[in-house]
Amino acid sequence: MNRLSTLALSSVLLLALSGCERPKAAGMEKPPEGPVPVTVTEVKSGNFPAVLEATGQTQAYYTVQVYARVNGYLQKRVYVEGQKINKGDILFIIDPSDLKNSLESAKAAFELANANHINAMAIYNRIKPLASANAASGQDLDTATANERNSAAALMGARAVLEQAKLNLSYSTIKAPISGFVDKSKVDIGTYISAGANGLLTTMYQSDPMYINFTFSENQKITRQNALASGKLISPKDGQYDVELTLGDGTVVNKKGQINFIAPFIEPTTGTISYRALIDNNDHLLLPGQFVHVKVKGMEWKNTLYIPQKTLMTGEKGNFVFALESNNTVTAKPVVAREWIGENVLIESGVKVGDKIAADGLAKLKPGADIIPNVK
Repeated sequence: MNRLSTLALSSVLLLALSGCERPKAAGMEKPPEGPVPVTVTEVKSGNFPAVLEATGQTQAYYTVQVYARVNGYLQKRVYVEGQKINKGDILFIIDPSDLKNSLESAKAAFELANANHINAMAIYNRIKPLASANAASGQDLDTATANERNSAAALMGARAVLEQAKLNLSYSTIKAPISGFVDKSKVDIGTYISAGANGLLTTMYQSDPMYINFTFSENQKITRQNALASGKLISPKDGQYDVELTLGDGTVVNKKGQINFIAPFIEPTTGTISYRALIDNNDHLLLPGQFVHVKVKGMEWKNTLYIPQKTLMTGEKGNFVFALESNNTVTAKPVVAREWIGENVLIESGVKVGDKIAADGLAKLKPGADIIPNVK
């Protein structure tokens, strides 16, 4: 083939190729021209459960630190560390030898004081009639009276010392002040213990019922207060809330309880308000100090606006819906969402009952777009 023939053939091939359009990849096609078919739904109102959500931490109903009340060597630990015990069960025994000696000494002092008082009373009883008959001087009567009163006071003091000695001896046997679980011992056997602040032996926890501590922001509290005041939000009639807890592994725990404390101030460093719920824990599933996700149920949104979740869009200026106009076009109408419940979104403001909004084909819509409505 000569050079002229080759050039002619190449030109023909280029013209043929330039006349063919490369097929577009899936998803890159131009949006269809003309009106967009859209399913239309209406904004509705109804009653929905109101749920408060927060991160919380469990707290034992009672946390009691057990201290020694007398000095002495720790002789024995009776309980099994970490186990549940009953109120009155023995925890520790302190060597009672010195305390027994103190008790015997107190008994002797009491007996002596009692004998002195009996003698003083006898003298007084003899002198008094004699003084009345002028057979004894007034000085003798005064002395007998003073001796009787002094011996009576000494007897009262000896009795108090004796009672305290008995108490001290009883304190050598340390018993559980509550029913609950006991921590490990803080002191080894054989250690000399001092009574008071340095005599911490162990800690006990009563975890049935259980406290749940959690917080809400100041704005959340104000929002709830306003909703309650307006009648949009209804509290449970009996004041009882269902407290649903989600544990760290995702386990959901439903417990009956009620909020029994709301802090009367706002924490200045965090801007939050502390709440506390009291819940049943008779299965001892929860342990003190455990972090949980809290859902407080029992309140109800009354006649609140709602739309399907899929109709809510998010743009640069916040949430909006595509609202249907009378000329079969759509506009982007800003809305304030309250909370998500199931497949619906509760709406605070921006629309009203009966407003028609687009329920599908949303990705193809823009403000002013023509639509072919299909009312659902």
